[in-house]
Amino acid sequence: SGEEQSPHLFQFHKDGFLVLEQFFSTEECDSMRSQIQRIVAEMEVPPHCRTAFSTREEEQLQAQGSSDYFLTSGDKIRFFFEKGVLDEKGNFLVPKEKSISKIGHALHAYDPVFKQITHSPKVQELGRKLGLERPVVVQSMYIFKQPGIGGEVTPHQDATFLHTEPLGRVVGFWIALEDATKENGCLWFIPGSHTNGIRRRMVRAASGASTCVEFVGSEPAYDDKQFIPLPISKGGLILIHGEVVHKSELNSSESSRHAFTFHVMEAKGTTWSKENWLQPTPELPFPSLYT
Repeated sequence: SGEEQSPHLFQFHKDGFLVLEQFFSTEECDSMRSQIQRIVAEMEVPPHCRTAFSTREEEQLQAQGSSDYFLTSGDKIRFFFEKGVLDEKGNFLVPKEKSISKIGHALHAYDPVFKQITHSPKVQELGRKLGLERPVVVQSMYIFKQPGIGGEVTPHQDATFLHTEPLGRVVGFWIALEDATKENGCLWFIPGSHTNGIRRRMVRAASGASTCVEFVGSEPAYDDKQFIPLPISKGGLILIHGEVVHKSELNSSESSRHAFTFHVMEAKGTTWSKENWLQPTPELPFPSLYT
């Protein structure tokens, strides 16, 4: 019965996003938050964050260490920090639970709580309503958006980072684990901006290059007035088309804006770009959304 579309899905295809309030319960949100607290409590600071810079060469090694840490995080649970929260020896300048920007990119595969949420019956049902035949989960992230320091995310399209042939096969599921407001950094979208393809791609650099990834093409200058804010209450879900332009502002408020997000690709008739930073591995082929 995939033919007749609910008004909801018409809206998604028109705007490139869809807000579904109260998709998850307070209890489900709190279970994710307490699980992430446990993960952070056990966290070791990654070695590449600890080395004191001295020579230019060591700085390059450090940058390479950071990029390797990122590039190989697709099938692991790894930690990424806000700027300025660690000193040059890798000691925290703020409490460690307040220092993290995000945790990724395989929570959906290796953590029981996040796995259960990702594959929950209502998510699978939503996938079927979207007409996804062979959806697979390509990545997940827990995003903290820390009070006062949670950095801005500049306007972008997810397909810049998660490229497929053809386009239009990737959809993000973004879950608010706390109320997301204009003050604490909610998402902003340009409605209808998912229909013009993509202008920029992040690709793996040739081996031996000084950086691990590079950008091809350039992000156009978007008109700030075109963005609309999407505040959403705790438990709400925002569906994000892979090519819709969105951003979030710096969190200058006193409250965090935790979110759990994962990306799903329709695998039927789709090629995942070999140039994407994220690649399936023998340890973790992209798992099916449907169980």
